[in-house]
Amino acid sequence: MTDKTWLITGCATGFGRALAEAALARGDRVAVTDRSADAVADLAQRYPETSLALGLDVTRPDQVRAALDAAFARFGRLDILVNNAGYGVQSAVEETDEATMRAMFEVNLFGMVDIIRAALPRLRAQGSGHVVNFASVGGRVSGPLVALYSASKFAVEGLSEGLAAEVAPFGIRVTAVEPGAFATRFGATAVPPRDPVAAYAPIHESMRALLADLPQGDPADLAAAILELVDMPEPPLRFVGGADAYAMIAQALERQQAEMETWRDLSNRANRAALQAL
Repeated sequence: MTDKTWLITGCATGFGRALAEAALARGDRVAVTDRSADAVADLAQRYPETSLALGLDVTRPDQVRAALDAAFARFGRLDILVNNAGYGVQSAVEETDEATMRAMFEVNLFGMVDIIRAALPRLRAQGSGHVVNFASVGGRVSGPLVALYSASKFAVEGLSEGLAAEVAPFGIRVTAVEPGAFATRFGATAVPPRDPVAAYAPIHESMRALLADLPQGDPADLAAAILELVDMPEPPLRFVGGADAYAMIAQALERQQAEMETWRDLSNRANRAALQAL
């Protein structure tokens, strides 16, 4: 089924831009949003009949509700809500000040929750919809200097899994997208530590060297894959974006399974009543 109606957050660059362009190019209707409507005005100019450019800061509840109102007023329904807006903090936990940490969570998690909560009554009323939440490979695998970023994306994973069970009876589907390394502005916009701690300097240097040599995918390829997913009658709950992410997550799952087995006896003894009930 084509001719879908979308609302996508964070369309100025990266995945949001690639996905908006792909959906519009195939004839879908798209409310393209970013913190500044000017950043997405070119899409509205290129597709005047099928696009709507809106300013939307996901941390502003008034803008969230105004954007949904405008999208429904223009298009009459919403088939796909894509929560793409987000950014990273690249610093050690000890180096990250509270304001920086909280600001990232406001966008990556709480802004996402707010727009989902605002959209759900309309999706339930129409008896359908697909919520696509951008998580990350960092939502399944964490590491040095991305612990807090990963914490926000692990939260997106838990949100998506529980939400999917809540809204399935209403004909609404949920997919968490887990991209690996792509040629977006993610690295350029990642927030470094305001007050670096010298002890972590070697880790920062190793990370810079790793990122400099990291092969990066084309966001248009991930956008094409997502278009296939949203056309499926039964889309996956989780979608791994890229061979690099697939390998990292598979290895992490193997390590987790091995660790669970190592400590299985102690785990069983920690709740003997549950063991007897199995």
